[in-house]
Amino acid sequence: MVNDFLESLVSEATKKSYKKGLAKFEEYFGKEVKFLLKEKEPGKVIEKFYVWLRKRYSQNSCRALVNPIIQYCKYNNIEPRIRKALGIYRSTITTRDYVLQVSEAQEMYNVGSLEEKVMVKTWLLGLRIGDACRLKWQWFNLGEVTEEPKEVLIHTKKEGIVAHCFIDEEFQRLLKKHLPNLDQNNPYLFQSEKGGYLSERQLLRKLQSLQKRAHIDSRGKNFGWHIARKLFLRTCAENGISVWNAKQMIGKAIPRSDDTYVHNARLAVDAKKVLNVLKMEPSRSNGRVTNLQQAMDLVLKVLRKMIVKELTTEGYGEGMLGVIRDYSRLTYKEIMEEYLKES
Repeated sequence: MVNDFLESLVSEATKKSYKKGLAKFEEYFGKEVKFLLKEKEPGKVIEKFYVWLRKRYSQNSCRALVNPIIQYCKYNNIEPRIRKALGIYRSTITTRDYVLQVSEAQEMYNVGSLEEKVMVKTWLLGLRIGDACRLKWQWFNLGEVTEEPKEVLIHTKKEGIVAHCFIDEEFQRLLKKHLPNLDQNNPYLFQSEKGGYLSERQLLRKLQSLQKRAHIDSRGKNFGWHIARKLFLRTCAENGISVWNAKQMIGKAIPRSDDTYVHNARLAVDAKKVLNVLKMEPSRSNGRVTNLQQAMDLVLKVLRKMIVKELTTEGYGEGMLGVIRDYSRLTYKEIMEEYLKES
């Protein structure tokens, strides 16, 4: 019965984690987990197991060890009643993972090959590594490149829901170059030399190799695939994007009551906000002023040219003994001060 439960799990990583939780429960319970199903109130047994764990492990570890027991009960059509106040599913902030910055992702992107650039852009979509390594290239064969992001729906493996991923112009251009280089008989975006897709370990190794070449020091913290998922969610929060829209974009489960609401939500609008922050290349302005700093730089250049011309024409540029002053060495501020002094 336990083996049937484990075999029903799609992810090998989840299976491994659940085995650990089941073993720990049997250590506490003193008998096989199948006997939990015969208990009159299995929820109370699970609560006591959680309290026992809390004396030994962190909150996040306790949650990971208890969840397999709850899911095992549900698999066997038993819904354990557990007090919410106990906080079994509460998460605490961990300091083990490296906090990725956008500028560091840009550094990795800049030193990468075309294939590695595609990997970085995929990484920044916020998908789990298990979903990323199984992506199929045909899903990204998006036709002509457009300024507007294009939506790609990815059915996630672990949570069994759809991730609404948006592919910006930058990523579209990369894919346009990269897809023709792939083995067209292999359906996967990240292809193994032996056929099929790269394993999670292989894909992570490629990412960490790129990290080293970009000279990014993780200072002993875990530089895993998951840190880009956290960066995506952090970027959403910083740009005022609702939690449920953020979760929809990375394929993270949300309550069914909220699912009805976000079905018609304008995810594309929120996606553009995130994608603008997570750009890897300088913006292409096409000659147009794109922000206040560029506008100010342009105004200062025009003023400098006008002032230097007037100073030179009026003869203000002659210093002592008739030597022409070199205005090219002066800052914008110094030139304006000189003009105001002479006028």
